[in-house]
Amino acid sequence: MKINSDQIIYSEHDEDECFEYKDGRGRVPEGIAIGFLEITPVMKQETLYLFNDIKYSEYDHNYWSNYELENDIERVVIP
Repeated sequence: MKINSDQIIYSEHDEDECFEYKDGRGRVPEGIAIGFLEITPVMKQETLYLFNDIKYSEYDHNYWSNYELENDIERVVIP
């Protein structure tokens, strides 16, 4: 199989599905490659294949946004 650079798909927060690492490292950071598209020439059908260490997240954007905010060590909390 040959993969061209325009077939590589990157994580874009709040624009697509959330992706996370299978090993529990958390959400895939924005801009990291998560997989590639295979385009069937005859049917013009696109299939997304995730890389082996990536999976669709079990959580939505709100979960990850709150999780990252709560764990931000530079966050300032005003009482």
